[in-house]
Amino acid sequence: MKPQHRPWAGLLVGAALFAGLATTASAQTLTKGQQFYQKVCAKCHEVGTGPVLLGRQLPEATVQIIARHGLNAMPAFRHTDIDDATLQELAAFIHKSPAPAKK
Repeated sequence: MKPQHRPWAGLLVGAALFAGLATTASAQTLTKGQQFYQKVCAKCHEVGTGPVLLGRQLPEATVQIIARHGLNAMPAFRHTDIDDATLQELAAFIHKSPAPAKK
């Protein structure tokens, strides 16, 4: 059987590779603070367990103090849980974040 020439096949492979690179690149542009929010904070603050944080322009100092010392059901995060630099990035991310899209 004679192999068929499919000029569009190369485009599909290229598009798939580009999509993979775009996903990897966008993940790499997240700060450690944003990554911490997605991995830790969102588990409570985006499912209704804790209050909504994004889009409220909470003062960065408030976010840092509550995260470090806890408040009500919010646990305190030690320096071994989140270092000061990542906590500062997290507080800046929360402060500057837009409100989440309505579902």
